[in-house]
Order: sequence, then C-alpha cells, then structure tokens
Amino acid sequence: MARMGLRPGQTALDLGCGTGRVLPALRAEVGDKGTVLGVDVTPAMLTAAAREGRDGDLAHLLVADCLRLPLPSGTVDGIFSAGLLDHLAEPAAALREWARVVRPGGTLLLFHRSGRAERAARHCRPLSPDDPLAEPNLRPMLTAGGWHTEEYDDARAYFLTRAIRTG
Repeated sequence: MARMGLRPGQTALDLGCGTGRVLPALRAEVGDKGTVLGVDVTPAMLTAAAREGRDGDLAHLLVADCLRLPLPSGTVDGIFSAGLLDHLAEPAAALREWARVVRPGGTLLLFHRSGRAERAARHCRPLSPDDPLAEPNLRPMLTAGGWHTEEYDDARAYFLTRAIRTG
C-alpha cells in the first residue's frame, strides 16, 4: 500500500475487492478523514466483506461493474486492483474508465500474489504473448488509457504494476 503514495484524507478504491481483505490496509493509508470504497460486481462477495466487518466506518461497499463506475470523474486518489484486469473481456476499456475517476497524479496499483509465470505453470499452460499483463501489452494499454507506468515487476512471487494518472 505504501507504493500507492496515499495520504490521510484522500480517497482510495479497491476494484474487484471481493471479501475486502485489502480494505483495512487502504483505510490505514487514508486515515479516519479519508474515504475507502470497495467495488465488486458480485453481491455475494460484498455480503461476505460486510460479514467480516469490512464495511461501515472501514469502507463503503458498492456493487458495480468496473467498466461503468458510479463515481464522478476525477474524485479518486488511488486505485488498487488485485487479479482483476486480466479477467476482463475489455482490459483497455477498463483502464480508460479507471483513469476517468482518478484525478491527475493519482495512482493505479495492479497486483497479484504470484507472477505470471507462476500462475501459468500452476494452470499447466505456457505464458501467452496475448496476456494483457505481459509488459509489451500492458504498457501501451496503460498509456492509451491515460496512465504513465512507473513500475512493472513480474516476479515469481508476485506481480505488481504502478501507474500514475496523466493529464
């Protein structure tokens, strides 16, 4: 979370938040005066997050499609998304929509708990050159979507890309 550069009082968004495991860490970054939003398209995931106490004062939970976020433009300071982008049919459209809601200078942190090679091996498949998370695919998509890639790290134990909203 520290790589996102969030400060107290800012707004953080966890896209594809699932059961909300990251929401407490985002709350710690933005403090009591900040806003934390957890968005997932699956109501059952948000129900599970609420059961775990990851709603209320900790975060606002929203059922929404990440391609059509119910948020005004330029109102978010940072987006965290774990394991979502490569599951979307239109990752480029998602990056454009995410840029719409993030203020210029805001941060996008794409994360996965394992690297691309590790995930491919676990699923008994080769790495695909069409993978949207492959650096030659992701960097141009980010640029076209309104982001500047600051960091790309596809390690064995994790995948992380940090980008800054341009414009």
